[in-house]
Amino acid sequence: MTQPVEIELHVGHYGDRTGASGYVDEVQYARKFIKRIYEILIANKVPATYYEDKISKNQTQNINHLVAYHNKDRNGLIVSGHLNSTTPLTDRPIGGEVLYNTQKDLATNVAKAMCDASGLINRGAKYRNDIGVLTKTYEPGILIEFGFVNSKKDIELLDQNLEKICLAIAKVLAAAIGHPFSIPAKEEGNKVETSKNTLDATGIAEAKKLFGKLYEKGIFSTDHSDKIEQYSDGKILSLLLAFLSRTV
Repeated sequence: MTQPVEIELHVGHYGDRTGASGYVDEVQYARKFIKRIYEILIANKVPATYYEDKISKNQTQNINHLVAYHNKDRNGLIVSGHLNSTTPLTDRPIGGEVLYNTQKDLATNVAKAMCDASGLINRGAKYRNDIGVLTKTYEPGILIEFGFVNSKKDIELLDQNLEKICLAIAKVLAAAIGHPFSIPAKEEGNKVETSKNTLDATGIAEAKKLFGKLYEKGIFSTDHSDKIEQYSDGKILSLLLAFLSRTV
């Protein structure tokens, strides 16, 4: 297995209300954390991608789709974002955990960072051999359970510490692929500014078509068409320069 060179983040399931529900909707809530982790990584020049499955119609399709998406290349570290669930609704804290198949040390470190930053109970790293995005992909990965949707206390801690949690996790992930970064102490807990994509709807649509064609023609080994909305202007410009260099 080669050393991963980028973080490949995705939100679990395939759209709002397709995961667990309690005090919050799992997918909507996990999206906030995964997207913020992605933004922090990009702001600190750590190679990363962000993805949501908006195609699948059931959970089986979703797992197969995510596996196929990540298996387009073999250079990433997969990070899947979820929340856990049990019954019934409760005021008591339950905690966060990180699932793994091969990445025990990383899962342990991410769980500790998340819980230290938030006050969540640390349920630790948990081995699983029955999760497709951990066992059927070429790339190594972890699955983060940020907390329990049915725990009022978990959600309160997550709400209160979102930025600290995301920064702590981003630091561990960046270090795992050899891109450590540091934030000055006075900036800890403050929101990290991110690069925004300033293309309008027409530009985004045209970029999607262009990069889809370039992937089909083999000019790019990765299909960037489904990632345009998450790319900064600088990333898109870099890809266009690569296209020109390879075709002129």
